[in-house]
Amino acid sequence: MSEQTFPSTVTIDVTRPVLPGRERPIALVSLGSTEPNGLVIWGSEAMRELRRELSAIDTSQVEAVVVTGNEKSFGAGANLKEIRAAQFDGGSEDYIGSGHEAFGVLAEMPVPTFSLITGVALGGGLELALHTDFRLATSGKAPMGLPECRLGFFPGWGGVYLLPHLVGAEAALNIIVTDSMRGRNLKPAKAAEIGLVDAVLDAAPGTDEWETAWQRWVVEALEGKHEPRRADDDEQTWQAAVDKAAAKAHAAWHGAAPGPVAAIDLVGRARTDTRQANGAAAVQLFSSIVQSDAARASLYAFELVSARSKQAANVPDATVRPIKKAAVIGAGLMAGQLASLLAQGARVPVVMTDLDDERLATGVQRTRDRFTAQAEKGRMSVEQAEQLGSLISGAESPQDLADADFVIEAVFEELEVKRQVFAQWEPVIREDAILATNTSSLSVTAMGRDLKHPERLVGFHVFNPVEVTPLLEIISAQQTDDSTLATAFDLAAKLRRIAVRVEDAPSFVVNRVLTRMFDEIGRAIDAGGDPQTVDHALDPMGLPMTPLQLLDFVGPAVLVHITHTMNDAYPDRFTLSPWLDAVADAGLTHTLPARGETSQTYLSPEAHDALERTRQESGVAASSDDGAGGELLTRVQDALADEIGHMLDEGVVASARDVDLCMILGANYPFHLGGITPYLDRTGAAERVRGRRFDAAQH
Repeated sequence: MSEQTFPSTVTIDVTRPVLPGRERPIALVSLGSTEPNGLVIWGSEAMRELRRELSAIDTSQVEAVVVTGNEKSFGAGANLKEIRAAQFDGGSEDYIGSGHEAFGVLAEMPVPTFSLITGVALGGGLELALHTDFRLATSGKAPMGLPECRLGFFPGWGGVYLLPHLVGAEAALNIIVTDSMRGRNLKPAKAAEIGLVDAVLDAAPGTDEWETAWQRWVVEALEGKHEPRRADDDEQTWQAAVDKAAAKAHAAWHGAAPGPVAAIDLVGRARTDTRQANGAAAVQLFSSIVQSDAARASLYAFELVSARSKQAANVPDATVRPIKKAAVIGAGLMAGQLASLLAQGARVPVVMTDLDDERLATGVQRTRDRFTAQAEKGRMSVEQAEQLGSLISGAESPQDLADADFVIEAVFEELEVKRQVFAQWEPVIREDAILATNTSSLSVTAMGRDLKHPERLVGFHVFNPVEVTPLLEIISAQQTDDSTLATAFDLAAKLRRIAVRVEDAPSFVVNRVLTRMFDEIGRAIDAGGDPQTVDHALDPMGLPMTPLQLLDFVGPAVLVHITHTMNDAYPDRFTLSPWLDAVADAGLTHTLPARGETSQTYLSPEAHDALERTRQESGVAASSDDGAGGELLTRVQDALADEIGHMLDEGVVASARDVDLCMILGANYPFHLGGITPYLDRTGAAERVRGRRFDAAQH
């Protein structure tokens, strides 16, 4: 499929043991990796080897075929480097076809077939297991799933046909589309619950207990005590599931992500198709989908996130200072989230402090309760929750912070308030302790202007909600030294956050990009645009929320505060919206009706009243268009390209890839946009505004 070569990294060993109490042997196909402790990754050469090995099994001489993985994985999917090469160099028909040929040999064997899912079973690995009659999994947390839609394509090796016939169309589409696009996988227990696996064996692969358990189960199946599963969806049930998934896909992505659309279509066909016919259609459709702009952007995004999750970029080569104790200044909701993150991630004592003793006591208890709640949900043991809770304390005197190695403030988002906090605490803490701020938009340099040691001040912007947002913007102020930055990156890794280095500039990366987008939305509404039309003008991007939904999630007061910060810094590009200012001044927390409620004006009554009032004051009449002559989407594209260009010119980040990473991890921008700059390239916005492409995805 490409001039590049991709040697197999899969080892395949076929033995013929006789199971206890049986007379005839089985064929035991053991899969491994050429890399020590490596994952089983399927490239086209590995597929050809698998086909040869399976075809060589004389099924007249064995009573079953059992496929097993190594102790780390049963199969971790396709070789994405080979797929990436296909995107640039040619089609993928041979690659995808080779998988159908190899797996098809297994599916057509005249003896019972079994998969021993010993670890990770993702993508092509899970599809291999679907081609066998039975599937046994080890207990534990090894993920199972079909992540291909999120990567820009769809399960190309039979998953779209076999899974709905096994668990039903609705459950299959949830796994293939919904879970995939959300980045979710199944645990073995859930897989057994829905019928994806036949049994979960309470033993670890590689142990005698595992060997005994799977052999006993296979023998029972050969004795007729277990029958292969098959879903019993009738035509109406199957079609209803397909129609429901198609409607959800359109509402969520509006055609911006072609992978889910193709997957849903193939699942729809699977009820009446043969496996071979559905597979042939998948091979042809995969070839076109994988070449799409969305698929190219998705795979770029996946590779970018994967690489940065392993190694951050632009980290100074400097001494990393040990952090044995942390302190959080403040006791509000964000302060509590930071305290729990530090305790759970760094496993160090965290002392909280606040001007109000009662608020401090409440904040400490609320933080401890967060661990208790996680234990109640099964995310940690009760003992772990108690241990983590014991790491959280409230300061009884300033000296309780004197020995802290890392001190972060989480107080009100006003520059003078934060400067006063640092002025109060700098004389108390050690001279080598790091001072950090969780500000989302204010100047870190200005914050440290009067500090005795401004070189130890760093921005440490953790995003809300803290538990699920993996991005951490590390902001280097003008005087921040390399050791402070290196230590901040090291701490971010301990907290399991993906950190991006940002030079000190208003609103940093995510908030700056989002605010520029909101600027165009606000202008359009203020100019008379119909709120519903304006709010859905960006639907072709397939964003997770409309702009007004995101506004309500962030909070109007927060957005307006950031908007004013940006207007102060860049008045030629960031305007102040009379309507948004009025919404914030009125103390409104939402501009759209509450969930389950409707509105004839699309907006909440209070937000609509504010809009009517500000338009009347400005002499603006309402219209039925997007407030931009039908060009609002283009205006937003151009505005984003312009702002990101300014950020790169100013050196706020090292490259466009940093912007993409921030938007994926901090704003939940979908993979099919590639973050944002690949989308701005393919829509022509970058060239319209800058005269050149960003080309981040080409490196």
